[in-house]
Amino acid sequence: MKLKSAFISSQVAVLVSFLVVLASGILIYSNVSSDYQVTQNLNGYKQILNDTLNLQHEFTLDRDEQMEEWATEQFADFSQQHFELSQLVKGNEIVTRLLIQIQESIRHFEQNLRLQIAIQKKLGFDEDQGIRGEFRKSIHAIQDVSQEINDKQLEVMILELRRREKDYLLRWKTKYLELHKDNMIQLKVYLKSINHPSKTKLLGHLKEYGINFTQYTAYLEQMGYSSSQGLAGKNKLLAQVINERFTNLSLYLNKQSVDNSKQTLLITFSITFLLLFFSLAASFFINKRISYGLFKLNSFIKEVCQSDDFSMRTQLRGDDEVTDLATNIDTLLKHIEELINRLNLAQKRLIEDAKMASLGSMVKGFAHELNTPLGIAITSESHLREQVTHLKEAFTQGKLQKNTLQQMLGDAENCLALMESNLNRSASLINSFKQVASHQEYDELVEFNVERFLTNLFDSLKHELDKYDVNFTIEATKGLVVKSYLGAFNQIFTILIINSLRHGTKPDSKLNIEIVARMVSGSLHFRYIDDGRGVKEELIDKVFEPFVTTKRAKGGTGLGLSIVYNLVTQRLNGEIEFQSIEGDGVCIYLHFDEIDYSLKFEE
Repeated sequence: MKLKSAFISSQVAVLVSFLVVLASGILIYSNVSSDYQVTQNLNGYKQILNDTLNLQHEFTLDRDEQMEEWATEQFADFSQQHFELSQLVKGNEIVTRLLIQIQESIRHFEQNLRLQIAIQKKLGFDEDQGIRGEFRKSIHAIQDVSQEINDKQLEVMILELRRREKDYLLRWKTKYLELHKDNMIQLKVYLKSINHPSKTKLLGHLKEYGINFTQYTAYLEQMGYSSSQGLAGKNKLLAQVINERFTNLSLYLNKQSVDNSKQTLLITFSITFLLLFFSLAASFFINKRISYGLFKLNSFIKEVCQSDDFSMRTQLRGDDEVTDLATNIDTLLKHIEELINRLNLAQKRLIEDAKMASLGSMVKGFAHELNTPLGIAITSESHLREQVTHLKEAFTQGKLQKNTLQQMLGDAENCLALMESNLNRSASLINSFKQVASHQEYDELVEFNVERFLTNLFDSLKHELDKYDVNFTIEATKGLVVKSYLGAFNQIFTILIINSLRHGTKPDSKLNIEIVARMVSGSLHFRYIDDGRGVKEELIDKVFEPFVTTKRAKGGTGLGLSIVYNLVTQRLNGEIEFQSIEGDGVCIYLHFDEIDYSLKFEE
């Protein structure tokens, strides 16, 4: 049997299962959406309920004149939210009854709160309003009179009375009210005892003060000194009852939602289970047919990847799609094997071509550089030979004169000097060219102090440094000793310094060279900086190539940085990085990871 037929049967069963699950999902989604809407409204109802009950707490903390307006808005919002939730669950008798109970409790809560606001209006929302403002005016009038008659004892008694008044209003304790009454009696007795025209007026103000203060404390007692007394205490109990009823409402709705979801899920699960059982049975048959072949192919491919042997074949036999797959894999491996063979041959040819191209480029540049001094030397030699021939002819014919001889000797000296200088330049060029291939043995491994090496290097180049206006700085770790090829390092930094002198100097400007040497995490790092002319942006990527120079007309060969690159990367197994901005100098970083070092401090 072909696997395709079995696969189609399995897919049909899966599709039917999907349709059943989809239908069940739509039903569940409908129930969940309904429950979600109820839950959202219930959460909104809880929030508005909490905000409504919090009005009592807000009024107790901040007896604001706008509280009545806020309360009106809040109770209106609660009524609207209560109506929406009631309409959503109007078919549920238990939920409707609980909502009616909550609404009834809220109505009593609102009545108590509005009564407190009305009392607060009488008392006054600040010290200068209502009853509190009246008794404050009375006591202030007594204080004014006492200051006019200059009665110190009376002023002290008034201050003591005010202190007891404030103690009671701040702490709400009965003992301060009793002390206040005693002070009232004492003040009244004292006023009766004085002999002054303002006596009657003072007693009248004191009487008004006592009546208003007594009425003020009575209203406060009715409202409640704390959240558990008076009207505030009643609202606190109502808030507890309302919260309990809302908790019961929330628990009932959640339980009802869970029960509905369980019932729907049970029905859906039963149908889905039957269909999935059929699908799994079909899938098991297909898996049994293809698992053996796939496992064998997987092991074969893993073996090919580990061995990189593309000459292997699957050796799988049969009459189904897995066998066709194995045959195609064998064909692919055969094709890959042929491609790899072709690639290896092409790679070898490319490597040889690259080597020849590199060698040709290097030889071409070297020949171009060597051609000029050798041409000059050959021309000088030819001219000198011609002069010698003329000299012989004049000598043979007896026509040789002193001034002619002197002129010929001068020409000979000039030719010889020219030949010598150009041959020396050719020899130097050949020597530099030989150093590009840094595989030769420069020196042996030695230990040397980095700071002392750099100092000695600048001392040895003093004859060159004296020709330029240059200032150099060395900053190296004290006592840093490394074991490496000293000759290679000497040649690297000599080339860098000479390059800075010959290519970086600016007219009427001092050249500053700085070399920093540090050990960082076991690696030797050099930073070479000068503030000279810098390098043009288009040459930065080519500075390490042979025969790249901007001073070719003045004798530059372009081999210096190429030698440095080969010494750093091949001889010393390091890395080099070149940075420059034209007009702002250069910065060269040298990194050497595998190097032996130690710290040796001398006396």
